[in-house]
Amino acid sequence: MSVLKVLAVRDRAVDSFGQPMFAQAVGQAVRSFADEVNRDTSPLANHPEDYDLYLIGDYDEAAGRLIPSDPRQVAIGKDLKRQE
Repeated sequence: MSVLKVLAVRDRAVDSFGQPMFAQAVGQAVRSFADEVNRDTSPLANHPEDYDLYLIGDYDEAAGRLIPSDPRQVAIGKDLKRQE
């Protein structure tokens, strides 16, 4: 078993975090976030300046335990948007 990273996208426009997601590594989550920011049919692509990705904790699969942490920004949507 492993410890997964727990991350959430923060929407600046409504000042709230979305549903948490789990990843094996922060880099994996950043890559998925970048894909969404650049996918034409994604709401994140329409307003990348409104969205940021935060690390909010860890999840120990063996113990079934969430380990929260203070939110730490790991990616900024507008910085990941590819220029056309």
